[in-house]
Amino acid sequence: MKALVWPDKLQIRQLACYVCSMQKQNHISQNMMRKILLFVGIGIGLLIIANESKAQKNVSIYGKVTTISGDEYTGAIRWGTDNSGKAEVFWVELFNGTKTSNDFMRFLSKAEINELSKEDEGNSWLSLDLGVLSIWEDKFSRSQHEFKSRFGDIKSIEPMRKDRARVTLKNGAALEIKSGNSEDIGRTIGVMDFELGEVKLSWSRIEKVEFMAAPQGFDETFGRPIYGIVNAGRKGTFKGMIEWDSDERFMEEILDGKDRDGDKKVPFRSIRTIEKNRNGVDLTLRSGRTMFLTGSNDVNSENRGIIIHDPEVGQVKVSWRDFMDLEINDDVNLGMSYDDFPISKGINATVVTIEGDEYTGLLAFDLDEAWEFEVLDGNDDRVEYQIPFRNIKSIIPKNYNYSTVELKNGESLLLGDHRDVSSDNAGVLVFVSKSGDPEYIRWSKIDEIIFD
Repeated sequence: MKALVWPDKLQIRQLACYVCSMQKQNHISQNMMRKILLFVGIGIGLLIIANESKAQKNVSIYGKVTTISGDEYTGAIRWGTDNSGKAEVFWVELFNGTKTSNDFMRFLSKAEINELSKEDEGNSWLSLDLGVLSIWEDKFSRSQHEFKSRFGDIKSIEPMRKDRARVTLKNGAALEIKSGNSEDIGRTIGVMDFELGEVKLSWSRIEKVEFMAAPQGFDETFGRPIYGIVNAGRKGTFKGMIEWDSDERFMEEILDGKDRDGDKKVPFRSIRTIEKNRNGVDLTLRSGRTMFLTGSNDVNSENRGIIIHDPEVGQVKVSWRDFMDLEINDDVNLGMSYDDFPISKGINATVVTIEGDEYTGLLAFDLDEAWEFEVLDGNDDRVEYQIPFRNIKSIIPKNYNYSTVELKNGESLLLGDHRDVSSDNAGVLVFVSKSGDPEYIRWSKIDEIIFD
């Protein structure tokens, strides 16, 4: 018996046209006509549902939180429940902390460590036995190494004590992270329970947070994201999910300002474009209405910057000085769901030295970052970049303070002001084989790093 094949959109349209023509010619009964139209209507309805379902992207953090008493809550997750706008709710947002150890320091000789110390002064690859959560303290690096990962790369987080957590990545690697200067560890977590609404759980009550893709059609989230394109003039154009004033990120949130008639509170869902104009902004609404607003940090130089989560770049923060305009759109392809984050592999690269030697293998960048999910920090003046290594094609040190970073999308950036791209970088280890010792190359000796 042949399987029933549901007609596609074109076939349904052709059938509807045929039915109408037959009715006009009285070649079909009224009863049969009603049955056929019901069939066509159901088909159209299912197509609409299928298209809408296909268009949706579950960009909100989703998972199961288990408490120390064994209770479980499953739903959209708000990482932090304060009212400061700092709580993370989307997969593209960063979980921050400080690594408690550096497994790679033990591959350096005493002389190399002493040299690093004279200059003022994680968990490793699955295929190499470097030790899980080693107790080797990074005593010789110029600063503690930060841990940064987008929530979409994390499998689970388990509180260990008030200021520590065990973070397990999608690839199974586990690291112990402490809070350091971050507020992400020790926070109250909100879960949008389908029966209870938002349940707020203190850090001390949480046994484990397990992340997973939301079921198809799930829409019980904390809000719809703002998607758009930011024009930063000579600094470039960025597109993705938007955080306005480093705060507002939902379409239902409000942009505050004043015009000649007084206070205005405009929801982002009503806005088409925001264009900087002197000490305020020109606002164009989706209806076509325009207005000039000023008088609040949403629309003047007190704005704390516009954050863009660009899928091809990473997290970019554009200062108000560099901001030109924002076009808000409904392009859900600018968002990232949990399944859009691949399982991280080790960073594979070829390091070319200034003497012309080449070393190819697994890379420990800055004697620290070893996974594709990890983040390179750098600034282009007041534009701040946090770029996952999986988006980087090459890095070329230019001088003591800057490096050229070429992205896989073809964009080239000159970045500085961070140890990742300056002479403060501790150098790289290249594991050219699984059995032998790695090659240690000082930052000052690197001509180019080419990533696979």
